[in-house]
Amino acid sequence: EKMNDENDTANSHKWVVAGNSIGGLCSLGVAARLKEQVRGITLFNCAGGMTGFRYDELPFILRPILYFIQKVVLSPNGYGGKFFEDFKTRENVESILKNQGVYGDTTNVDEELLEILLGPSEDDGAKEVFLKVFGGPAGPTPESLLPEIDAPVLALWGTEDPWTPVDRGLHPGNGLENYAKGSFELRLLNGAGHCPHDEVPEDVNQNMIQWLKELPL
Repeated sequence: EKMNDENDTANSHKWVVAGNSIGGLCSLGVAARLKEQVRGITLFNCAGGMTGFRYDELPFILRPILYFIQKVVLSPNGYGGKFFEDFKTRENVESILKNQGVYGDTTNVDEELLEILLGPSEDDGAKEVFLKVFGGPAGPTPESLLPEIDAPVLALWGTEDPWTPVDRGLHPGNGLENYAKGSFELRLLNGAGHCPHDEVPEDVNQNMIQWLKELPL
């Protein structure tokens, strides 16, 4: 809405949109929808979907398990409330950040970061949004959005990310260029995990600034 409002003014300009993981996928969605308003996109370890899996990407034998997780474990009327309360604990979030590859270097996993991440979980409606996202449909893939986008794409990818791996899995980062309609540049950030913009901000800024200087107006 903000982009549309700006575009309706006399001083309208094009945007560069960027996002990490699911945010990267959302950035592609914005660029596909608002083609005339987006000048470029930067992806940080882009996710393959709003949730981890799609039914059609799983073997038939595993689909009932995904159904159970989405409809029972993550259901507001099932175990969803307890799942949310257990998930948002400080101990669990810290463990995910430090032990599950979110950060290759855990130096930046400090109290400030934990407060930033935990704060929104206390907002009104946080539980409902959490369960709706993780229990809902995965949405479009990056491979389905890229052919609709004319703007250049810069993909910055931490090489040690086990969640959205650059070289394996259902939606590897090193395969996205094959689907891009416009320019697509993949740059690897050695040793970084799932959140390179926070883990190695100097490297990210250097790459982005160089790319932005070369970006067509």
